[in-house]
Amino acid sequence: MNNWTIILSTHQTNGKGVGKNFWETEKGKNLTFSIFFKSIPLSIDKGYIVNMIISNAIHKTLFTYSKSIWIKWPNDIILINKKIGGILIENKVLYKKIHTTIIGIGLNVNQLTFGSKLQASSLKKILNKDFKLEKLFYDIIYSIQKEYFIFTIYGELYIRNYYVSHLYMKDKISFFYVRKNLHCDINGYTKGIIRNITKKGNLVIEFNKNKKFFFFSQKEVQFIF
Repeated sequence: MNNWTIILSTHQTNGKGVGKNFWETEKGKNLTFSIFFKSIPLSIDKGYIVNMIISNAIHKTLFTYSKSIWIKWPNDIILINKKIGGILIENKVLYKKIHTTIIGIGLNVNQLTFGSKLQASSLKKILNKDFKLEKLFYDIIYSIQKEYFIFTIYGELYIRNYYVSHLYMKDKISFFYVRKNLHCDINGYTKGIIRNITKKGNLVIEFNKNKKFFFFSQKEVQFIF
């Protein structure tokens, strides 16, 4: 695709995560790459669709290796309860439309040791299998372009349905930290159940105390376990 530019790094020394987080990676053992493109004419409030396209594509690629792969809202890849990948997306806006998108992807592949404070793992550590980085890279790129093509044909609903159906801990009791906001009077640690994603990309949680549904942006709720 002419509008796509892909940059692959064999050794990322200052990987950026969400907020102040950093992505730790060992030289020559993982996949860290960025995609720059300007192909999707979306309004500002639909920017989350890009994240869904990328998440779905990575999930579909890794699902061939393990059926225990999940998408953790909004941008993590989980394998058997361990984080093995993350996605960071920055959208550039022009005239209230997303003009260009920069996607950063980090995937732990053959690395075996991680910092004790990190709840991270890798494909090799969990599946006890060596992976060829180049093949996996091209498989993911192909899957991303295919998922984008599916979006152009079938639209947002198809992309959203796949994403929601493979959400980590969906329909199971989980533990959250909720920051009080205008549409929810809950504040602090509480149990809840992930139910859906709104049409603006927010997470829908049902809380056990009152059986009500509330929706949250990324800054308003933190998934604990």
